[in-house]
Amino acid sequence: MAAAAAEGVYRVVVRFEDHTVRGTASISELGTIEQLLHNEAQSPLETIKLNLVETGEEKEIPTQDAKAVFFVKTFNGDLRHKALHFHENAPIVPGLWVRVYFHDGEMIEGIISNTRDFVLENGFFLIPTDPNGNNRLAYVNKSGLKDFHVLGMRNMPKNLHRL
Repeated sequence: MAAAAAEGVYRVVVRFEDHTVRGTASISELGTIEQLLHNEAQSPLETIKLNLVETGEEKEIPTQDAKAVFFVKTFNGDLRHKALHFHENAPIVPGLWVRVYFHDGEMIEGIISNTRDFVLENGFFLIPTDPNGNNRLAYVNKSGLKDFHVLGMRNMPKNLHRL
């Protein structure tokens, strides 16, 4: 993600039930990850302007029917990577530690802000807790969820600054 951030873009994968859209999005348009997490940027993420990888064309992608919008380190990922799901060394961030299951059977764990957004909004941002995974951030549409479990609370130590 460092290379993409240096270029001023996020690598984004928008996953629908029957297809996937890959492209880059401008950090200056969306905001930083910290701004996204604290709802200081465009929220809810109803559309996202992407420069499509396949064609190079810039296009507004509606996300309301997407399963999730993944902010990834690379477009290729690692198909051999086995996701970790109980991290003793996961970074401590304020929020709820959750496990979400999508209708297609995929499961992801992460930290979400302990605010009203994950209850009242159409979706929420999730920081994946797998330190070796390809996803850096995900916007999860609640319509794509089959199940949602709160695993615990993660409180930040008093001597650390917030994200």
